[in-house]
Amino acid sequence: MSFAIDIALVVLLLGTLGYAWLVDRRVRRMMEALREMEPLIGSFSQAVDRSESTVSALRAAREVAPLRKRADTRTEARPESEAPSSEPAFRTKREPAPRNPEATPIAGKSELIRGFFDTVRQREA
Repeated sequence: MSFAIDIALVVLLLGTLGYAWLVDRRVRRMMEALREMEPLIGSFSQAVDRSESTVSALRAAREVAPLRKRADTRTEARPESEAPSSEPAFRTKREPAPRNPEATPIAGKSELIRGFFDTVRQREA
């Protein structure tokens, strides 16, 4: 009876070792793909940072110099059926996207990404 238990344990141990080997191969392949994508991710992160700074600059410029509404000089020539409605035909401001209350914004995404790849390199060394 103890021989059967020993054989079962050896089989389970071999199965565990085989699965660990498979997972190790997949992780190595994924890390290789991440290394190849590092320049792409870095440039994407820089583009996101630039777009965020541009949006904040545009918002600041809008607050400093608000757009002046043009007076429509042709309102008198319009027939009653074409009179402008009180509601605009489109929204002038987007509704804010719903935020996850558990999510926290991350400042310095570029440093975070560089830190990730540096940590990976240190672990591999």
